[in-house]
Amino acid sequence: MKIIQYLGVFFVGVSCLLSVNLFAQNVNIAAPNLNEVFERIDKEGQLNGRDMVGVILEADMDFFDLASSEVLPNGVTEWVLNIESSNASGLCVYFNDFHIPVGGRLFFESHENSFNTIYQEGPISASENNDHGRWASGDIPGEVIKVIYRQPSSSVGSARLGIMGVGYFVTGVSRGSDDCEVDIMCPEGDSWQCERDAVVRLRISQDGGIFYCSGAMVNNTNLDCRQLLLSAFHCADAVSGDEWAYFKVRYNYEYTECGGTVSINSHSRTGVIPLTNSDDATNQGFNGSDFLLVEVEDPIPPEWNPFYAGFDASGEAGHSGVSIHHPGGDRKKISNYSSALTSYSIGGAGSHWRVFWTATETSHGVTEGGSSGSPIFSENHQIVGTLSSGLSACVNGGAGNGTGPTQPDYYGKMSYHWDGPNPIPASHKLNIFLDPSGSGQDIIYGSYVGEGETPCGDFGACSATEVSGIALETDGFSLSPNPALDFVIVSMPVNAPLTELRIYDAQGRIVETITPSDMNDEFTLSVAGLSRGLHYITVRTLDGTSSTLKLVIE
Repeated sequence: MKIIQYLGVFFVGVSCLLSVNLFAQNVNIAAPNLNEVFERIDKEGQLNGRDMVGVILEADMDFFDLASSEVLPNGVTEWVLNIESSNASGLCVYFNDFHIPVGGRLFFESHENSFNTIYQEGPISASENNDHGRWASGDIPGEVIKVIYRQPSSSVGSARLGIMGVGYFVTGVSRGSDDCEVDIMCPEGDSWQCERDAVVRLRISQDGGIFYCSGAMVNNTNLDCRQLLLSAFHCADAVSGDEWAYFKVRYNYEYTECGGTVSINSHSRTGVIPLTNSDDATNQGFNGSDFLLVEVEDPIPPEWNPFYAGFDASGEAGHSGVSIHHPGGDRKKISNYSSALTSYSIGGAGSHWRVFWTATETSHGVTEGGSSGSPIFSENHQIVGTLSSGLSACVNGGAGNGTGPTQPDYYGKMSYHWDGPNPIPASHKLNIFLDPSGSGQDIIYGSYVGEGETPCGDFGACSATEVSGIALETDGFSLSPNPALDFVIVSMPVNAPLTELRIYDAQGRIVETITPSDMNDEFTLSVAGLSRGLHYITVRTLDGTSSTLKLVIE
């Protein structure tokens, strides 16, 4: 058996040995020094507040030079390559020459003998192509990641799959957050399902390390659904120019039910464009409000149903509300507060909100590593801050540690992000990007994507009390009976006839769009074909106003 060996370079200075078995089409990459990796993880957490979960091993190779190939009975050619690194919790693949022709399909799988089930990502198609040719896969549990590419004979052109490295995870792949965390699908999340669809998990590659954070898609005063994502600067203050292309944004990553074990089909986009940040990182932490704004590079398909959250940058404190986040890179969780946020000078003077979490009917949600950058919402369902740091934890840390479920967390204020004294030019402040027309608005509502001149202009919007002038509980929009079995009467406000109705399932995914033939104040909606459980009904009127209510199907 012939073995070829050569050296690759570990990004942070540790060399790794890579060997190729030409007969079995296996590539083995030597594992990093785990003691050194865990030492760095501790330092990143203590000094920079980052949730580091792995390292990147450089391994310059061409997939097609190493993979086995065969023509399947259906005429599709299949290439397969196993990449292995011992003692890894999980692996991912970084490409620096990535192109898939139309019709090609790329898959990533765990080894068939490693787990009771095979973990898989894909198919990855030509929709992931971009001009710079960089892309990264999701993480697959285990010491082996199987890379599979299939292309039918009808496809025009050849794929390019140049690999520049492998992500080696030492933790975070199982994504088990601490026991007190509350799933977003628990009762505490019932009133926050729209905002749930704004929150995303971030996987950030920088300085040879792999990190988790949280963020949120955010609306702007142009109401144009620009793919803006708000997070914390300390999550990505060491990202270099090329590394923004490997920044992964994961949508819809939550369990389907409270305390569940099954996730819905989440989706990811790879690559963002940095727009602005607080530029306030110092050797002692940060001296401002710690914000980051990027734009997701590739189009987000409408069927992913992203919600662009509203915000309040007026400086008004939330008196109650929630934070929605991905602790430890886990599925989406929610933490509740029931007393007013208070101003705190953890960065710049008065730059942050201090929050104390409240025990709820399910548990006592807190935050963890990986929650950084997540939004905190006021009772009006608007973002008022983003998570920088804190002391909350599921378990008391003991004498001298000062952590526990009753300890505070600190969120950089939207008002400080907006136009506060962060160490950045006036042209880099957040208001320039979230109020691009200079309207002076610093409070807006969130919205799902609609159509027309203002596709994020309150269509499918959610708020606690009012959306574009229609108070949901007092101005006449109602559903009866509710719960419903076969049909429901949709009653509209006076002089606001129904022009469009949309039905969303409990995960916020659109089920049906209906345009009534007559614009009346009442509409009979058949629900016999809907599944049992929670749904959302969004109505739109002639002037473009929209409102949303819950509907339960028995």
